[in-house]
Amino acid sequence: MTHAVELPALDGRDALGFLAGLGVLRLLTEEARIEARISFNGTSACAILHSPLRSIESLVEAIAEVIDAIPDNGVIPAAPPAFPLAKTGSEPDPMRMPRDRLRQTIEQITGDERGPDLGRWFAALVTDLAVDAKGRAALTPYTAPAGQQSLRSFFTRPLDEVRKNPRLLISEALTRWRRVDDYTGEYLDHRVLRSAADHPSGKSVEAGVPGATWLAVMAFPLLRLTGTGSSPQATLWHTVPGRRQALMVWPLWQQPLNTHAVSALLEHPALRPRVTAEGVAVARACWPPLGVFAVAGASRQGVEGRKSAGVLAPITIRTTEIF
Repeated sequence: MTHAVELPALDGRDALGFLAGLGVLRLLTEEARIEARISFNGTSACAILHSPLRSIESLVEAIAEVIDAIPDNGVIPAAPPAFPLAKTGSEPDPMRMPRDRLRQTIEQITGDERGPDLGRWFAALVTDLAVDAKGRAALTPYTAPAGQQSLRSFFTRPLDEVRKNPRLLISEALTRWRRVDDYTGEYLDHRVLRSAADHPSGKSVEAGVPGATWLAVMAFPLLRLTGTGSSPQATLWHTVPGRRQALMVWPLWQQPLNTHAVSALLEHPALRPRVTAEGVAVARACWPPLGVFAVAGASRQGVEGRKSAGVLAPITIRTTEIF
């Protein structure tokens, strides 16, 4: 029997909430081996999980068991513990390599452990079909490395926090977010930036939600990464005329979809944004047959004093009947 469980903290109109919802779906389906689907409440836009699990508590337990199964020296479920490669001291991140060395690095990491799970993770994180400003194989735009952050630390920081109390922190991620000081949230959430006026201490302190962040990064294998030869292209990310930065644009839908259907919908060409006289817009003529009832968007916003692509901040996506 299938039960519909609404997750009140995962607002699909919010980039972190939407990605965390996809992360829950993928973890249940591909790691816990539980048949699951996802939809969104047409009024509140909150994620709804459809599965044999009857409650949020049972969802939390299933996800916590996935966390418990990650080896102490590992950072990603079902991946070899060495992936992604660890950074040594002040040396450059070994995952930021010239693109002609990418295949060699894959073989170095995988060895005899090469398999479909690792292949999907590798393909979701780095590609030799595009390069960054230094000519290195490009990372997915869902990451925004800052300072000495490495691709491995992108995963270790939220996991380390969640491991302190997996069941409590995953429950909070699904029901009511609690922010943790001095945690960047891997810049998937603009509200991590808290000014001195916002914080009880009177100091500017970054404060993220580790549980929601970990769930969000677990969605990455559902978000295809490729490139044009020079620029990376990832699921939901679009370059539009007149805007310097790429936009992340995603739909919300009411019918329960499994991972395969979600991937197909997120890639649907009819949902690509365009520039109109009123701004960036998506045509809604295709929405009824696709089951879509809304679209949302975000783009990177620079962080003062940090050399990174910035935090994901919401932007207005307009709708038009037809282009």
